[in-house]
Amino acid sequence: FWDMQEDDKTGESGSGQSSQKGAADSKIEEDEEMQEAIHFCDILKAYANYATHCFQLFNRLESDFRSIPKIQQALVPSFEKKLRTMKACVGANQFFVRKILNERRVFMNSDTINYDWVMRKNRPPTPGNMEKVLSTLKQCVRDWSEEGKEERAMCYGPILSEIKKLFPKPSTKIRMLVPGCGMSRLVWEIANAGFHAQGNEFSYFMLLCSFLILNCTKKAAVYQLFPYIHQTQNQYSPRGQLTRVLVPDVDPSTIPDSSLSMNAGDFQEIYEEQIEEWDCVATCFFIDTANNVIEYIRLISQLLKVGGYWVNFGPLLYHYSGMRNEISVELSWEEIRACLKHYNLKLVREERCKPATYCFNKQGMMKNEYSCVSTTCVKIGKTPKEKPAPRFQALVNRGKQQQQQQQQETYFCQPCK
Repeated sequence: FWDMQEDDKTGESGSGQSSQKGAADSKIEEDEEMQEAIHFCDILKAYANYATHCFQLFNRLESDFRSIPKIQQALVPSFEKKLRTMKACVGANQFFVRKILNERRVFMNSDTINYDWVMRKNRPPTPGNMEKVLSTLKQCVRDWSEEGKEERAMCYGPILSEIKKLFPKPSTKIRMLVPGCGMSRLVWEIANAGFHAQGNEFSYFMLLCSFLILNCTKKAAVYQLFPYIHQTQNQYSPRGQLTRVLVPDVDPSTIPDSSLSMNAGDFQEIYEEQIEEWDCVATCFFIDTANNVIEYIRLISQLLKVGGYWVNFGPLLYHYSGMRNEISVELSWEEIRACLKHYNLKLVREERCKPATYCFNKQGMMKNEYSCVSTTCVKIGKTPKEKPAPRFQALVNRGKQQQQQQQQETYFCQPCK
């Protein structure tokens, strides 16, 4: 299912190109390649550190419990038994994590990087990456378990229903793209409905896990997970925290290889050169992952054939909001809707206030629920030709502005002599 694509970073040969520039470009490419390898290995380290991270968490819980008076400890006689059970559940999760790590070589696609050397570099897993490992286990529940069926019906259901209305006669000649496909259940469902579907995902956390499920799993209910053992807050009972989930709920191998493909990498970088190659683009919880949501709209329009459809579902959380060294163009839905006409996308269906939960533990005391927009657009004409500035240019400009501001502040703060 997988196609590991990289951007062509080699420059065009010509009389005006100096060998010095070629050497500089090569150095930049090597640096970028090494940074990518370091990033990937950091994620592998986070997965490998899963059990240690959990035991550190549970040991702290045990230490805190034992620090209270004995008479109060006696009021909760089942606490230590619960902790022992939680530690045992880590073993089941660790088995799944090891299966994920066993497939890591698929993504080590550089001939010039010594990944073993990179792994040995002293870079401990960050708290953020460890949290993403725990989140990935919950994503498995959402996409590939019977327990996640209700959530999938909320967000994938409207998209699949709309696709079936728009394309009543499924065929693998009808090409559908699912950018930001996460754990890949939606793209699998579209392929399973009889279309050719291609998924695209950027996160290695998701890519590693979904590769195991899509390519290495030949029957349902192979793995047992305990995704909520790390969730010690907002629990009604220990039973909810110790919930066992079987993954996957279907046999992923039942569809032909020719009807499903995956493309790993950045959506904008991979698909920028494609023009009118897709009959449908389906996006779920995706457009708010952009630094510039208008650029996503432009690219989606460019990818669609005239007469093709864009089916969308999701909120506008804006993932880069407030992040340092990242731009984040944050528009309301009505502001986004006003941009559609410019890119020859005609809004033919709009539903608001569609509820959708995200990684919700039914036996817990808290849930995140979004009020989403569900839309369909048809492409009615050619996409206007635009040459947008590189995404990093805004960051460069921001850096220059900050530097100028610091220089001004330094100037105005000079003490009088």
